[in-house]
Amino acid sequence: MKTTTKLSSEERRAAIIQVAKKMFAEKGFDRTTTRELADSAGISEALLYKHFPTKEALFSAMQQSCQHQNDPAIERLKALEPSTSTLVVMVHHFINKMAGRQPSRDEDDEESVQFRLTIRSLMEDGEFARLQIRSRSSCWIGKVVDCLKVAIAAGDAVNGPAPSELRAWFAHHMAVTLKIYLRPPEPIVDYKLPREKLVEYAVWFALRGMGVKDEAIKRYYNPKALALLVK
Repeated sequence: MKTTTKLSSEERRAAIIQVAKKMFAEKGFDRTTTRELADSAGISEALLYKHFPTKEALFSAMQQSCQHQNDPAIERLKALEPSTSTLVVMVHHFINKMAGRQPSRDEDDEESVQFRLTIRSLMEDGEFARLQIRSRSSCWIGKVVDCLKVAIAAGDAVNGPAPSELRAWFAHHMAVTLKIYLRPPEPIVDYKLPREKLVEYAVWFALRGMGVKDEAIKRYYNPKALALLVK
């Protein structure tokens, strides 16, 4: 007979969601059974169904919990006035977050779990990855677009053929791809550079791709200063 630690209904629900994140990241939605979820949570299936009547309901709750974890730095950056300098800071922050540090090897680390969930989602129906992108990137994309408009008006960037929103998405995709390639203990590609220098070159590449002029990048981009200011 299962014995369960006495938790409030809210605490039990949160604990089940945490277990579900790890299980779905490891096995995917279809291959994870409610029996396995209950066993991993140390509860009965009946108690699992009391909190989540279906596996789909649990998956939906897990998605919602992931969407509510915001990046404090992005929230601060969103408060800045749109400008070329804000654009540079935002691009540096995002690329540094994706590729600037060795990822945690703790399989229970929240960031690691969500990353595996996203990768697995891309191999399946894409729903989790789609919701993550929608919730976490929409504001970032919009802010980048606003900054690009100001940069173009100021003569710091060129108004090229690609729409500003598409330029922002391309920079986003490049940063995420770097994270994927650098994720394994032995990176997929050996860039033969320390990470801080790789981030610097990637920021230059992204800003140039967005149409920002070299003289503007040189004026506003100080990687060493930003490394101290933007965590």
